[in-house]
Order: sequence, then C-alpha cells, then structure tokens
Amino acid sequence: MPETTHAHTATDESLEDVSLLAFDLYDTLLDRRSVLVPSIEATFERKGYEGDPEVFLRRYLAMHFRDSLIDSLLGGDHTPFEEITRRALSYRFEEAGIEVGREDVERVVEGWYRLGPFPEVDDALDRLGETYGLVGLSNGDREMLEAIRPSFDADLDGTLSVAEAGAYKPHPAPYELLGERYDVDPGEVLFVSAHTFDLLGAKAAGMRGAYLNRHTKPYGKWSRRPDLEVGSAPALAETLLDD
Repeated sequence: MPETTHAHTATDESLEDVSLLAFDLYDTLLDRRSVLVPSIEATFERKGYEGDPEVFLRRYLAMHFRDSLIDSLLGGDHTPFEEITRRALSYRFEEAGIEVGREDVERVVEGWYRLGPFPEVDDALDRLGETYGLVGLSNGDREMLEAIRPSFDADLDGTLSVAEAGAYKPHPAPYELLGERYDVDPGEVLFVSAHTFDLLGAKAAGMRGAYLNRHTKPYGKWSRRPDLEVGSAPALAETLLDD
C-alpha cells in the first residue's frame, strides 16, 4: 500500500496554536486487524465454517459502530464498549449460521485487551512528545485502555474513555470532556484519527483535525474538512515538526 508522506492542507490557518495532540486509538494507533482476524479465523476453523474472517470483521465492526451510535442517541445509562461488542459479535455469528457458545464470543472480545500499536507508531509518538502533549480519546472502556497502555513504548500523557462522558464519539460530550480534563481550548487540540466520523465530531467541537489515512480511503464530501491529511504516524510527525 503506498504511503502518503506529505500533508494535504485543507485550510489556510496554521496549526501554531496547537499544544495537544489527541488520538483516536482503535485503528489509528492500535492495530485491531492483526489480533481480531486470527481470533475470528480460529473460531471459524473450530466450527468448520469456511467464511472470510476479514469480511466478518468488517461486518461485526459495522454492527458495533451502529449500536454504539444508537446507545448514545437513546440516552440513559451508557452501555459499556465490551457489552456492545459482545452483542454485535453474537449477532453476526448467528446471522452467519455459526453456532457459538459464550466462550467463543469471549475469545474474540478478549482480543481487544491485547491490541498493540502499528509498528511505526512508537517512534513517531516519541518525536511528537518532545513538542506536544499526547493523549488518547477512545470509545473503549476504561479497563480496556488500561490494559493496552503498556503496549506503547512511547509515553502518553493520558488516555480518556468516552465512558466518562457517558456517550460514544462522535457525540459532542467526549470531545468537550477532553478539553476540560486537559485544560485546553478546542483550538489548541489537533485531533488525529483514521476515521471520518471521529474527525467530524472533533471539528464540530471546535478542534483542529488530522486525517491519518493509513488505509487510503476517501474522506468523503463533508463540509467540515481535516486541517491536514497524512498516511502514517511518521508522516504526521514529519509534517508537524518540520512546519
């Protein structure tokens, strides 16, 4: 896959006021596929199912995302990430006609606690951390974020779960809580994500946005645009530190 090494600026405004880099974690810094696909594939093998685990993963994650949005729209008590992902997995297994027990679902859920960063991430964060504060804002539960924190060699200044805000991104509450927790104005935050929906939420909250397009997907025709686009964490460091 070709790597985008330079930023594509989407605004004439500089980023000189940015003091904090806030990162989405899942699929932006943390590699979900390398853990979850083998786990799903192992389940298929145990059950004698010949489906494509990559396709199953995409459909399961889409179900999870849909259900997290519904949970935030309904209001009331926040449903934990782990519960939503367990429901989504169970539904997709049933839909595929695969008879699974609780232990089969739990093996996949447990994978979220073992995720590690993409290979290039730690060095880039080390470089960026010399100039900026670095935090993670994730839809994952607090316990999940605590479990993956040691997988980073680089030092993060903190991680924040949306559970503390009571709603999933891109609801405004998590972004607002981030600003309050780290005592920064929205314009001082550059939110970095591989997901369009996440950047839309951050931009709507007044933050700056960087599209880390590691999968070379179009951003879409949204009026709220990222302030820059890069193809990797090293490219983000090169762009911000060279400017």
